[in-house]
Parts: sequence; C-alpha cells; structure tokens
Amino acid sequence: MISRPLLHLVRIADAILFWPVLAFVVWGELSASSEHIFHGLFALFNDKVLHFQAYFLLGAMAGAALKRREAGMRAVIGLIVLGAVLEVIQFFVGRDASVYDELANTLGAVSGAIFARAIVEAMRRRWAYKETS
Repeated sequence: MISRPLLHLVRIADAILFWPVLAFVVWGELSASSEHIFHGLFALFNDKVLHFQAYFLLGAMAGAALKRREAGMRAVIGLIVLGAVLEVIQFFVGRDASVYDELANTLGAVSGAIFARAIVEAMRRRWAYKETS
C-alpha cells in the first residue's frame, strides 16, 4: 500500500507532469505535422478515440492531482473550454474543426476525472478507516 507521504509526492509529480502533457495535446491538435506523425495511428484508431484518450489522461491527471473535488471540476471545465477553443483555432490553421472531436474531448475529460476521483476517494476512505482503528 502507498503511504500518505508517497501519495503526496505522486500528487505533486502528477501536477507537474500535467503541463507537458497538456502542451503535447495542444501541439497535437494544432500542428499540421502531428497529422503526419499520427497518420499510422489514424489508420488503426478513429480520430475520436485519440481525442478521448488524450482528454481522459488530462482529466485523470487533474482529478488525481487536485485535493478538492471542486478544484477538479473547475479543471475539467477548463479542459472542456480549452478543447472547444482549440477546435475553433484548428479552423484557422488549416485543420478540420469538428464538434465530434469536442464531444470526444468532453467525454474523455469528464470520465478521466471521475475515474481518478473514484480511486483517490477510495484511498482516502481506506486511510481514514485505518487511522481511526
């Protein structure tokens, strides 16, 4: 089992690593060269699956890194807004903007955050039980 101090360090590392992952997702959504790099993946997976996975990871990282549920909800709303803004910007940089991409982004961010919060809350309940017994 993970100790509380170790979990705290993991949460800090998660919060720090969130930013490069976010930058990579933004680059992937706006860069024309990312279409060529991920072309092989597009053949294997639908583009919407990649959007879902990217935002699931971001939502999960935000949900796990932030201690309070309210902060996690605000982070997910921020990810949803960011995804929508990036879809609009794609229209201006020669990429295809899609409402379905934004839907995949939204579903990914929400489900990732719910998944992470469920794990974090289960760990908290387990420690609260151990500390009181």
